Amino acid sequence: MIDEDDVFLARALRDKGTPIPDIVRKPTIKTGKNTGQHPSVASLYRALADKGFG
Repeated sequence: MIDEDDVFLARALRDKGTPIPDIVRKPTIKTGKNTGQHPSVASLYRALADKGFG
């Protein structure tokens, strides 16, 4: 799961025009079975679209 801080960073980078494939390499998953890995592009899009953030 992408945490709120990572979503905030991703939104800031997206607003600056950074492509999503480049943004997805910045955050890492902090809990669960995928700890330490980068989220997928689809997960990042879902997190950016989630009304619960921002």
